[in-house]
Amino acid sequence: MSTRTQGRCPDCGASVDVLIVEGQPGEISPHDCPSRRCEYPRCRKKGLVDEMVAFRGAEWMCPEHGLLRATKELVSLYRAEGDADWTAISEIIAEILPGIVVKVEARTPQSPGQHPQG
Repeated sequence: MSTRTQGRCPDCGASVDVLIVEGQPGEISPHDCPSRRCEYPRCRKKGLVDEMVAFRGAEWMCPEHGLLRATKELVSLYRAEGDADWTAISEIIAEILPGIVVKVEARTPQSPGQHPQG
């Protein structure tokens, strides 16, 4: 036997329908949850969309893993056989990295007397 009730999404706190089946964990109905989990292997971090990085619009990552992914891609593009793809490298540096750096710095506590770089 199952019942429907109101509950809260554990990720975003929104009011959601929950299906309760005896002996099983409650099942939250799909909703437009603004929370995302980092898709980097073995990472368990999660956060709201504005705290996470949509890497190339497909994968959601925490800022630290987004920075790592961007760095790995830059190195790969630079070391590619033949001429480096400077258009792709420039795109990452100009369009992707600035947003990731802002999010990483927002998550990093500042020491007294330390000022964010800008």
